[in-house]
Amino acid sequence: MALGIGAAVYTAYFSTHGLPGASVAGVSVTGQTKSQLAAELGERADQVSVTLQIDDHSRELSLADLGISVDAQATADQVFAANENLGQRYSAVFTKQTSPVVATVDESKIDALTAELVSEYGDPAKDAIVKLGDDNASFIIEPAQAGTGVDASDLTAAADRAVQTLSSQTVRLTTSQVDPHTSTDQAQTVADKANKLVALDVNLTGRESDSYPATATQKAQWITIPTADNGSLGEPVISQEKVAAWVQQTADTAGVEVVNGIRNVNQAGTVVSTLQEARDGWQVNNATQLADNLVNALGSGQPYAGSFSFDKVDPTYQDKVIADGAQNLSYAAAPGERWLDVNLGNNTVTAYEGATVARGPIYVVPGMPGLETPTGKFNVYLKYQSQTMRGTNLDGTTYVAENIPWVTYFTGSIAFHGAPWRDSFGWSGPGGSHGCLNMPVADAQFIYGWAPMGAVVVSHY
Repeated sequence: MALGIGAAVYTAYFSTHGLPGASVAGVSVTGQTKSQLAAELGERADQVSVTLQIDDHSRELSLADLGISVDAQATADQVFAANENLGQRYSAVFTKQTSPVVATVDESKIDALTAELVSEYGDPAKDAIVKLGDDNASFIIEPAQAGTGVDASDLTAAADRAVQTLSSQTVRLTTSQVDPHTSTDQAQTVADKANKLVALDVNLTGRESDSYPATATQKAQWITIPTADNGSLGEPVISQEKVAAWVQQTADTAGVEVVNGIRNVNQAGTVVSTLQEARDGWQVNNATQLADNLVNALGSGQPYAGSFSFDKVDPTYQDKVIADGAQNLSYAAAPGERWLDVNLGNNTVTAYEGATVARGPIYVVPGMPGLETPTGKFNVYLKYQSQTMRGTNLDGTTYVAENIPWVTYFTGSIAFHGAPWRDSFGWSGPGGSHGCLNMPVADAQFIYGWAPMGAVVVSHY
């Protein structure tokens, strides 16, 4: 009975206390509660440090400085996992149980610390590199340089010991020569291979034997030198994308853009004039294949010559139906289209519907010398039944003209309008307008009411 009672007491006690023979971080936990153990582990972890000795320098680092975080609660949970099993509680009397410390490690912090140590106490090695020269047509190198560095493996091992023993550690690191991953000779070999690729002739032929050679500068842009994370160089590579872009650009140059024709036809459908001659187009149809062949040839160390092939693109015609006889006028108007012909050669304005005169010729007074009425094709865009006009004279003085009747603007400040102050029309020269077309009031009223917004106005000599 006494033995049974003792066993019961043992079992009950060690269900919540550290088992006999149990230890973590080199210290017995027998008899401790889980919360006591977690608190002790946390306190010990906070006090742990790793002292670095590098040459004549010394630095003390906490576990946090090394990117290490001890999980005291998870460690305590792991230690007490055996307490949950009755058999393990009894067997603990005869065995020893050592549990590891649970911790997480941010390796980037040790990497950053190592880089800092190299920067502070060493001189980083410099890999030789291959780059385009100032001519953008050949590859040159920057030589490699040996450096001095710090081997961080001893630091990592010391940090691991500090975690598993929860005791401070001292580690001595030494600097030593560090060779670059890519030597000057290795880089020169890669540069030589790249320059051999640039030296290979590349030529494409278009219609009528037009030649399109690739320049050294263009070929150099196609070449890339792969660089591994550790700085080592790979073999020169021809960029499929860059080659394809050059071939397509060259194909666009070699092709001929179609030009669609523009014709005037009369009301019977007969072509009476051609405003723009049509021209066949030619479009390259094998640019992708040529790019693939070019890349394959250069990749094999061979020059390349290829020829574009073309698809013919037939032009179309845009036919404008014009009024019969309109081809002989200053503007080829559609049947019934209202438009205005301004003839500065004889100082007249004629209103047409298609090719039929609706009114005119109307004699006008155009702009005076120095303020000439402009020539060109314009459109009616603004109207006023009456307006006060303001402007500047040739001598720089300003003028104000009130109650100008029936104003129809067709470009800038230039308009048709009535000029009741004039008693004669059909002349030009000194004494003319400021650029507008002065006309009898009745004619100006007609144009105001007859010409729609957007109506074409052609001014010519």
